[in-house]
Amino acid sequence: MRLGFLVLFVLLLVKPLYAGGLALVIANDSYDHAPNLRGAEQVLDLTAALEIAGFQVVSGRNLTTEEMRAQLSGSYAQLRRDGADRVIVVLAGHFVHSRSGAWFLGVDADEPGLALADGAGLRLDVIMEIASGAADAAQLWLAGADLSRGSYGDGLDGGLPPRLLVPQGVGVVRGPVPQVVQGARAILRPGAILSDVVDQTRNLSGEGTISPLVPFLPAGFAPLARADRQAWADAQETDTEAAYQSYLERFPNGLNAQAARGAIDRLRNSPERIEDALALTRDERRAIQRDLTTMGFNTRGIDGIFGPGTRGAIRGWQGGNDLDETGFLTREQVMQLAGQAARRTAEIEAEERARREAAERDDRAFWDATGAGADEAGLRSYLERFPEGIFAGLARDRLEQMEGAQRQQRDRAAWEQARRRDSVDAYESYLVAWPEGEFTAEALARIDALDPPTAPDPEDQARANARAAESALGLTGPTRLMIEQRLAGMGFDPGATDGAFDADSRQAIERAQQHFDLQATGYVTQDLITKMLSDTLRSFFD
Repeated sequence: MRLGFLVLFVLLLVKPLYAGGLALVIANDSYDHAPNLRGAEQVLDLTAALEIAGFQVVSGRNLTTEEMRAQLSGSYAQLRRDGADRVIVVLAGHFVHSRSGAWFLGVDADEPGLALADGAGLRLDVIMEIASGAADAAQLWLAGADLSRGSYGDGLDGGLPPRLLVPQGVGVVRGPVPQVVQGARAILRPGAILSDVVDQTRNLSGEGTISPLVPFLPAGFAPLARADRQAWADAQETDTEAAYQSYLERFPNGLNAQAARGAIDRLRNSPERIEDALALTRDERRAIQRDLTTMGFNTRGIDGIFGPGTRGAIRGWQGGNDLDETGFLTREQVMQLAGQAARRTAEIEAEERARREAAERDDRAFWDATGAGADEAGLRSYLERFPEGIFAGLARDRLEQMEGAQRQQRDRAAWEQARRRDSVDAYESYLVAWPEGEFTAEALARIDALDPPTAPDPEDQARANARAAESALGLTGPTRLMIEQRLAGMGFDPGATDGAFDADSRQAIERAQQHFDLQATGYVTQDLITKMLSDTLRSFFD
């Protein structure tokens, strides 16, 4: 007996701690013709732990029978070619069994019955035989649901059989998915004994070679430190609280445990986390953007969304206030910014009031300097300088009154000239120039007296109708002025643009009517006004 222990001791000394491991992990949780197995995908989380422990891992999810066969065949070929000290197979999904065998079903299985069972899944005895080729130890972890109520065809029952015929050197552990994942993780800790893991994990049961003495991975297994370093590197790359917590769960006393706790504290007190804890509403974020804008920092919009523009504005404001330029706000900084913005708003309002008061003083001073509206030149000079000024309305009213008086004077002068000539031509010239004049009725009466009406000439009648139609429009002085200005803008010279339709104006109107293919009468019609307005709008957009 002592010699046997001595030989074993010598073999352990000369044998390297680790020569290689091979793992096959399959999670089938979504079946075409059977209930889905909720949570089966959790076994895929073992992949990283297996790789860290030095296993070459082949894994897949929701595989058909053919796909599973391909993976098993590849794993077997690798095992035969390269060998492996340890083999782990983890299967999560639906199993069926008969009196002589058991199968792990592909997701495409459909009530195969015993005769076709080999075509619907992987035979567990084949998997165990392949795994037994490991040099040191082989384990098969099986996670599935109780499907005894399902129908799988003649000769098959759902689930695993009570016992499996397990070859020498292979340990089989079965249980629910969470416990299988928990146990498989535990066995990957160097020094862990499979029998202890099975006994200490609720709802796990084992059969076959469940060693009570030899650990699956030797104590002091070299990949432990590497696993620690790799897990720490992964946590640092992810740089989240969850990643560091995961590291501490696996390595509570690891090489980087203290650094992981420090990183968690850092993240919990990170500027982003502190701002998130404020739970700012959309309106509160808009208020902050307005405050930043008030302080002269461009947020590129006030929309309640803190994008690159807002973050840059926050950093600028923080830098201007000797704060850490994080781009994220604390509660104290929000209050500080709001206070500054309120003071700046008050300053802006005071500056605006001062500006308005200064502008009002200049307005009044210029009004007084130009004669306080006493003459036309002063009124026009004031309106040119202050078109929206304090006295702008008064200035326009007075100008309109002055222009009205001037029109009355020109009207009376034209009438007196016609009276002196006292001829039909003279009165008609007056009517052409002043169709709405003060003496229109008298002119018409005098024409009738000098030239009693005869049978109406069609052309004269058309002209009279056109004159009457223009009169019916009720054109005001400003409207006539605008028409003359538009005629001039179109290139039809109306003569003096003074709101009085003289002979030049009538000729310009007639040319405009010809331009728009309207009846050329020399008198304004609604059609002409419409055409001119449309032409104006078109030229504006062109």
